[in-house]
Amino acid sequence: MTPSDLRAISIHAPFAYAICMGLKDEEYRTQSTKIRGWILIHASLSKASDIHIADYGIEPSTIKRGAIIGACELTDCIGKPGDYAYCLESPILFEQPFEGIKGQQSIFWGISDKSPERFEAFRRAWSIIHK
Repeated sequence: MTPSDLRAISIHAPFAYAICMGLKDEEYRTQSTKIRGWILIHASLSKASDIHIADYGIEPSTIKRGAIIGACELTDCIGKPGDYAYCLESPILFEQPFEGIKGQQSIFWGISDKSPERFEAFRRAWSIIHK
């Protein structure tokens, strides 16, 4: 895998942080995926799930939105049509999130030729994952 093969997933902030902190090991989606390996975790701009921040003991002032905050390994996808769990392992919460990264509505997204910030964030994240 190289940074150009790396994919990211946008998740509401409380759940994105919970995954990277090792407090949540599944992400639920309506679509199955064959993607396996390292993925980047992007905390979306949405505040729709902020009522769950306290559920995970996250300090609200530390949350960064519109940022790649960490990574984990996607090891499996289980479930049935319309109700899938992406199984996540080896979480990493980056010491410094990569801010100013716009997510996408597709479930998984990668490097965009139109976004030098995204390219640099993926490159730097990859170097952290593979220390």
